[in-house]
Amino acid sequence: MPVVLAALVLPVSACSGDAERCEEAFTAVTMSVDGVTSARWDCSEQFGGGWQRGDVVIEAASEREAVAVIDAIMRAYAVSPDLEDRWSPPQEFKTHDRSIVVSAKDLGFYAPPDLRQVRAHYGITPG
Repeated sequence: MPVVLAALVLPVSACSGDAERCEEAFTAVTMSVDGVTSARWDCSEQFGGGWQRGDVVIEAASEREAVAVIDAIMRAYAVSPDLEDRWSPPQEFKTHDRSIVVSAKDLGFYAPPDLRQVRAHYGITPG
């Protein structure tokens, strides 16, 4: 029985490392883009699946400016080799006061994409 218990502990601790890697990578890439004022991530990588939740605040005076900022963010995600194809960007990006809220749909995506779809959309292979 102790062997089984040890086998169960290892994957969970390994998953928490993947979640931390996800959070750090998304935060670093997002914050590298001009027009981003803050980015917080919460990722889960447990039991072979997972999710990514991002809270990204952008600086923009108009919806057009906001779309330009999220276009730059999505391109940065597409280029980054540190972000996995199966991970997903945030479903929305907003200004601090939430007066402007934009999403991947504003860039021509039908639904919230994963990074594989973002890379295909832009024709980018991470380097």
